[in-house]
Parts: sequence; structure tokens; C-alpha cells
Amino acid sequence: MIEISGRGPSIDQEAIAALENAFGAPLPDAYRRFLLSNNGGKPSPDIIDVNGLPGSPTDVQVFFGVGRTVESSDLFWNLQLLGNLDQEDRILPIARDSGGNLFGLSMSRREGYPVVYVDMSGPKNRPYLVASDFDTFLNKIRAWRD
Repeated sequence: MIEISGRGPSIDQEAIAALENAFGAPLPDAYRRFLLSNNGGKPSPDIIDVNGLPGSPTDVQVFFGVGRTVESSDLFWNLQLLGNLDQEDRILPIARDSGGNLFGLSMSRREGYPVVYVDMSGPKNRPYLVASDFDTFLNKIRAWRD
């Protein structure tokens, strides 16, 4: 079980609706609940395995939120950043690792809204499947081991 520190300011259903409107799709229930209770923040532990990614595992440095004081941790800012990339898949950015790569919800595949890892330095920012849904993603975050 992870703990979240550095949570963002409390948000309500209106803020969620604004995010859904900006992205053009409803959020999965598990992620909606996470935003309403945490609005982003830093997980502890923070390590996650990404199958197929050279150099895996990586960390989950920060979850994005709405109205965060650090611009690069704000969902709307990251939505604009990812929106400018050539993506075949519609991805809602939800977190980043310490290398600036993104984790996102694949919104084009409605079967559980899988979480993907987007290597921002890789060819065409190829997404790697991390988890079948947001709750599974949270459960896969672990402590570092040698």
C-alpha cells in the first residue's frame, strides 16, 4: 500500500468536470476517486516495473493534480504537453518519473483504461503497458530492492 505526501488542494466534482471537458472524455471511477482524495502528490514507496522498457524499473516521482503550484505537476499543463505529441492513442497524463517520462491513462481503449508509460525520448514516444487499470497500477508500486 502506498502513501501520498504533498497532496494538492482539495478539488470537487466541478474541477473533475472541467478536466473531463478539457480532455473530451470521462475519467475512470478509480482515477476520479484518487483525484478527489489526493489531487496528486508523491507516492511512497515509488518504484514500478515497466515490462519491455530498457532500464526498468523506474520511479513514480509525482502524480499530477488540478491547480498544483508547480506547473509541471499540473494536469492541465501536462495535458497540453502530451496533446502536442504525435500519439495514435489518446492518453491522459497522470504522473511522471524522475527522468521526465510520463504515465498516462489510455483513454482510447475503454477496457479498464490501462495505464501506460510514455518514454518521452523514445521513438514516437511509444507507450508501454504498465497496468490494466488505475487501481492495479497503484498496487504495483513497490519499494526498491537490489
